[in-house]
Amino acid sequence: MSAQDGNKARHTRPLPLPPVAEGGREWLRQLTECLAPSECSGAVFASPNDVVGELPTMRLRGFGSLRQKDGAPVLIVTPMTLHDSGMADLMRGHSVVEALRASGAGPIYLTDWKSADASLRDCGLDAYVSDLNVAIDDLGGTVDVVGLCQGGWLALVHAARFPEKIRRLVLVGSPIDTGASPSPMTQLADRARATEKRGDEKVSGRDVFAPLGAGYGAEQAAIFALQRNPASFADADMRAISAYERWSRRALDLPAPYAQAVATHLFAANSLAKGTLTVLGKRLRLKSVKIPIFTLCGEMDEATPKAQTLGALALVGTPRSRVRSLSAPCGHFALFTGARVLRQEWRTIATWLTSQAPLGGRPPARVGAAEDAPAALTPSAAAR
Repeated sequence: MSAQDGNKARHTRPLPLPPVAEGGREWLRQLTECLAPSECSGAVFASPNDVVGELPTMRLRGFGSLRQKDGAPVLIVTPMTLHDSGMADLMRGHSVVEALRASGAGPIYLTDWKSADASLRDCGLDAYVSDLNVAIDDLGGTVDVVGLCQGGWLALVHAARFPEKIRRLVLVGSPIDTGASPSPMTQLADRARATEKRGDEKVSGRDVFAPLGAGYGAEQAAIFALQRNPASFADADMRAISAYERWSRRALDLPAPYAQAVATHLFAANSLAKGTLTVLGKRLRLKSVKIPIFTLCGEMDEATPKAQTLGALALVGTPRSRVRSLSAPCGHFALFTGARVLRQEWRTIATWLTSQAPLGGRPPARVGAAEDAPAALTPSAAAR
């Protein structure tokens, strides 16, 4: 069985949904029945995909095309924190992968980070940047990158270390200048640093970052992140909430050296923003990053306040004419799974990625949406 077939076999099994009835108590009972323990210990993706590369810290996954344009591959760099990479392709209508493919961007690839085991116990930040660099080289050496949350921080680190390999960069809810605004993560990072004193080989993502976990708050957190109708009892709502909560229960363990590096350099010392971070033997200067950048922030982001993401634009050397920014009225996880954000803001991002304008060329002719694109994909309000 291929990697793609095995992945599909795990996530295409129908959920045991009973008939939907009115009443909150009945709704919660049905939801509980949907949430049987998952048989899958790894990430689950809604879209067909293949493992196209295997590296120590990740599996590089490729997603088939709906209407792909000729041009650089798009690499989605998922967060390397609490949950697995399935957040980028949760289900139809709640998928960054789907939104990008439907708008003609591509081909689409994704970093599927591995949970830490004994083989990764010595992996620090250098190891993850190195594997990300190998993945980009395997995709041809020049890519457009979409960084989600801390995946955006890692992508910007790569762009500063290897300035010729990323053509365009999208930062979505990414903590870049953590000194720009306080957040719960700066306090929780102390837990990760404590593992160094104990000599732990790995850090449980669930234990360290649990207070910000998507699973806490149960169905209300899922409704908020998915941007579903809280008064609806439709099968589609039940399935979406179930898929979200199953994902939220799959936590990643992190190698202790990597977790400590993130806690120290990203949150405690704000080293990337201050220009004091050294990666793979080189001190990083964000002013050397001059590629086109698009930022997407959540107005109610509880994990990464928008000032932390927007702070990147004052630190990089990218001219203002090559920068775009959007703020969506949502929280952190809705930036990646919210139905409205994916229909609106992500359509603008996809259009930006498929245009040659950010690179200084003439915009291409308009390309229509794919046949099976989600309904009502319309551009959001003009970016600043």
